[in-house]
Amino acid sequence: MKIALHHTEDAHPDSFSRKWIENLNNRGIEPLVLDFRKSDTARKILGSDGAMWHWLHVPDDKQSAPKILDALEFGMGLPVFPNKQTRWHYDEKISQHYLFDAIKAPKIKTWIFWDKQSAFEFIESAQFPLVFKLSVGAGSANVLKLEQRSEALHLIDIMFGDGFTPYTINEFEQKMETIFPSFVQRLKDSANYLLKRRWPVVPAKPLHWYYLIQKNYVYFQEFLPNNRNDTRVTVIGDKIFAYLRYNRDGDFRASGSGKLEYSRKLIPENALQTAWQISNENHFQSMAYDFLIASDNNLALSEISYCYVPRLVYDCGGYWDKELRWHDGAIWPQDAILEDFINTLGKH
Repeated sequence: MKIALHHTEDAHPDSFSRKWIENLNNRGIEPLVLDFRKSDTARKILGSDGAMWHWLHVPDDKQSAPKILDALEFGMGLPVFPNKQTRWHYDEKISQHYLFDAIKAPKIKTWIFWDKQSAFEFIESAQFPLVFKLSVGAGSANVLKLEQRSEALHLIDIMFGDGFTPYTINEFEQKMETIFPSFVQRLKDSANYLLKRRWPVVPAKPLHWYYLIQKNYVYFQEFLPNNRNDTRVTVIGDKIFAYLRYNRDGDFRASGSGKLEYSRKLIPENALQTAWQISNENHFQSMAYDFLIASDNNLALSEISYCYVPRLVYDCGGYWDKELRWHDGAIWPQDAILEDFINTLGKH
């Protein structure tokens, strides 16, 4: 058996590929470690039994990984992780909204508008507070609670104007000040260019380390006030992991709070069942689900993601199977993903 892995020396510390390489070597299976972004990838992977790439929610990966994995999966007929069902909606809340409706998943009420006039008309009769989100982002970034109509109208103007550079609209704003060139420096660079022509091209615009500008849509969600936490359920093959994430102090958001609870008796059983059912019916290889409780006391799905912080899943200390029987023993999610992927290869 030969499995190709995308891995580079500068891979993120939490990249799943590190564990995959270690696991395969321990199994006596030599991994084919490549940079899938090279132009000769298909030729080098030829003859492999499968290919795996833990790609992240950053512009470079979002631009390259889907294209290359599509070629491997559909052009070569190669089993890949993540497969198309698992990856096409990753880090795109708008895609997830339409997916949830299509598969009739229980979800938070969501309104998406692709033109300014429709968004304005909605706001005239909308109930506040409302939650505003960009389609991209993790860790509660790019999420705002709107208390009044004027705030929503202002955001609509921006979204159908210049748009937002993600990670600059809430608590991450100060962090970004260290990443963007200062305004004064920009003026100096521009003056140098105009007066002395020291560059062959105009000075670069301030670069953003994470995302491209978001514009020409608006995404609103119903605000659910009676939630002190959300429930994070992760399904990998036949294994189900879960824990609670409590809201940040004085805030309505739980993602990225670091305030976790692993007590199994506090995990809603219907969240485990629902997550397993969605993953099973839609052929998701790995998926994390964020559940809240709606005003009618039913589950409401907020977002999903095929990847996550591995340590938080490992710290569950065990997992439920599809019959909701508990199994003791911490497992790294990367190992669970690899095991499930290898088992799937045996069926091809």
